Amino acid sequence: MARNKQVAKTVGVISGFTMISRIFGYIRDGLGGAILGAGLANDAYLAAFRIPNLLRDLFAEGALSSAFIPTFTKTAVQEGNARAWQLASVVINAVVLIMLAVVLLGELGAPYIVRVIVPGFAAIPEKLALTTHLTRILLPFISFISLAAVLMGILNSRERFGFPAFAPVMLNLTMIAVGLFLCPLFGEEPEKQVVGWAWGALAGGFMQMAIQIPAVMRQGFRWKPIINWKDPGLRRIVTLMLPAIVGLSVTQINLFINTLIASFLPEGSVTYLYYGNRIMQLPLGVFGVAIATALLPVTSKHLAVGEHDKFIETLSFGLRLLLLIIVPAAVGIIVLAEPINRLLFEYGRFDPAAISAVAQASIFYTLGLVAFAGVKVVAPTFYALNDAKTPVMAAVAAVLVNISLNLLLMNPMGYRGLALATSLAAVVNLSFLIVRLRKRVGRLDGKRILNSFWRVCLAGLGMGFLIWQGSRGWMPAGGAGMVRWELALKVFGLIIFGIFAYVAFAWFFKVPEQKRVWKLVKTKVGLAGSTEPWIE
Repeated sequence: MARNKQVAKTVGVISGFTMISRIFGYIRDGLGGAILGAGLANDAYLAAFRIPNLLRDLFAEGALSSAFIPTFTKTAVQEGNARAWQLASVVINAVVLIMLAVVLLGELGAPYIVRVIVPGFAAIPEKLALTTHLTRILLPFISFISLAAVLMGILNSRERFGFPAFAPVMLNLTMIAVGLFLCPLFGEEPEKQVVGWAWGALAGGFMQMAIQIPAVMRQGFRWKPIINWKDPGLRRIVTLMLPAIVGLSVTQINLFINTLIASFLPEGSVTYLYYGNRIMQLPLGVFGVAIATALLPVTSKHLAVGEHDKFIETLSFGLRLLLLIIVPAAVGIIVLAEPINRLLFEYGRFDPAAISAVAQASIFYTLGLVAFAGVKVVAPTFYALNDAKTPVMAAVAAVLVNISLNLLLMNPMGYRGLALATSLAAVVNLSFLIVRLRKRVGRLDGKRILNSFWRVCLAGLGMGFLIWQGSRGWMPAGGAGMVRWELALKVFGLIIFGIFAYVAFAWFFKVPEQKRVWKLVKTKVGLAGSTEPWIE
């Protein structure tokens, strides 16, 4: 029970900082859209950034973190802190050497890599050349983010979540500053300003890494120039990482496939998919990733000391907390997709037609939001169980479904079909993981989870109907033609109304987790004594 309370508090810390990061992220993307528009320059930048972004998930924030945290935690528990710090130095040094090799090979092979990533760009030589140039600028980004992932893993393993959650803010702030002050120096055309935008992303990656170094040092870490490829901890991390590269990165792999196929669609399709996915990333990052990040160190410790029942209880609690938050968020995004996107991104060269296209992509991506978030929580559990095979099997199934549906839907639905395919693939991924996890560990408190799920769905649908009715009368045509301040007031007004409506419907349908969250809130403001009855 105490652990579940701790998880909830940790989720609050991570969610708060992640919310700040996402807000600045939307400012960054809005500024990028205003500078680059929804044409050649933005398509080229997003395609170029997809390459280091994919590598980031393959080798850094996804697989490396999920393999490093359980290994580092187990080493500290069983062999002591001195050995854990030694392992950290070994891993950091190995990451530096490997990433230097990856970047060097990438720089040499950039023209060939780009032709593989976005083969459709070959029809427009200047677009292909610009994408190649931007790729060469952005490739070192993976080195900084890989080191940032190790530092994040150290801090999360020590149950220090604030700095890792805040670090992405530095990426966004750096890019915003570059967009405002540096990009205009490159020229007036978006094809020239995009070069400055790429340099801003690279500088932001460095800042995301650098801000975590003092926090790691305060935990007692001192870097040592140790290179030991035979270190048992390093070998265990590599063993877990290799399948995790596929298992945890399925979402990025699917988005990567979407980018490849979208390169054959009309100009702007790559941009529509990127910006359409961004709205969904707010609840996914603020709550989905936060819950997964908070759960992994706790579940890893339960398994390290053989506390199977506590492991199940903590995982069940995390999933129920996830549903309580993610389901209404998905409903709200689907209903308010166009006005939200218009408020965030309709600036400068990003015109109303682009906003309408982005909003449609948002809806189809958001259909899979619960599944995307569920995978973030469930998949790392298998690595804590030393089972790397199952996430790989689930990921392969999801990728095959995504490719098949992409090819099936791209002609009748265009870029919308690619977004829908990704969502359906996420559902396949999560379903596979849950079935296999139940076979591996036994009962998953399924009745309690399903009881929460159907109640949360009813509350979310009730909320969605009310805000849909409100938006029809308050923001006809999705807010088109409204002045910015009026649109902002109405969007935020409907969001706030939706929150209160959801709380009311959740109370009416007796969603059990809502009661516990409310008790915790009352405790924090001094209205319920000192007891925090988190799990009853």
